[in-house]
Amino acid sequence: MLSKEKNSEQEIDIVSLLKDYERKSKRLEKIIKQSDRQQFEMIKLNEELDEHKNHLELKVFEKTKELHELNKNLEQRVTQEVEANRIKDKQLNDQAKFAQLGELIGNIAHQWRQPLNTISSAATGMQAMRELGISDEEDENKSIQQISDTTQTLSSIINNFRDFVNQKNEKSDVVVQNLLNTTINVISSSLENDDLQILTKFPEDDIELSIISASLSQVILNIIKNSQDALVKIEKEQNKEVVIEVYTSNNYLKISIKDNAQGISQDILPKIFDPYFTTKHQSQGVGLGLYMVKESMEKHLNGTIEVNTDFSGTEFILTLPIKC
Repeated sequence: MLSKEKNSEQEIDIVSLLKDYERKSKRLEKIIKQSDRQQFEMIKLNEELDEHKNHLELKVFEKTKELHELNKNLEQRVTQEVEANRIKDKQLNDQAKFAQLGELIGNIAHQWRQPLNTISSAATGMQAMRELGISDEEDENKSIQQISDTTQTLSSIINNFRDFVNQKNEKSDVVVQNLLNTTINVISSSLENDDLQILTKFPEDDIELSIISASLSQVILNIIKNSQDALVKIEKEQNKEVVIEVYTSNNYLKISIKDNAQGISQDILPKIFDPYFTTKHQSQGVGLGLYMVKESMEKHLNGTIEVNTDFSGTEFILTLPIKC
């Protein structure tokens, strides 16, 4: 009886073990299937990653190539723009020089006109008196002396213009007062013809600068000419004046050029240093004077220019570093 019960228990254990084995086998199979599926998904994901990587590398290559071409084109455009600006600046400088040359020749002709008339009158008078038989040695000597003195005046005028033209286009040590006086002499007769006068307020002690003297002279000449153009337009009983004052401030030289015209209207004030901007008729100017003034001050003289204006007139203030 005991043996049968024992066999029955063993059979139950075997069945139970078989069931447990079957259950674990199914579970293992399920885990294996899940692992296979995950492995497949990982392989597929790796393939997709490789595909994306290759696509990205291609895009990077294409964009790098585009960027290289863009940089190359940009460099060419920059070079072209720089060259175009250089040509434009040269054209502007040439136009300004031709305009200044025309004014210079006009000033020479104007200053020579009266002395030449004097010489012509003296010579004609002397010849007429000889033809009429009323000439004497004393009168002829007076006429000859007058002609001689006048030719000296002509020579002096030429010397002034020669000194002005021969100013150096490179840095040199100059006395500011002497340079300003030379510049004023060049334009003085033109101002006198328009009933204008220049007043100067210079310090007694010489102020020496290391500058491009020709550039500073052209700046002064253009500003005086600008004041002259403004003054001839107005009608008033008081004297028409341009006052040039020189003074120093904190290791800087200041040159103030102030007229007593009616000032510059606020609507055109921001434009006065623009190229080709002018309020005059086209036959009277091309509008490069004040543009070249600003260019010369900033690029050639290492200085600055500012303008103050109101109903009483306009003042240009030039600031230059003093030689240390």
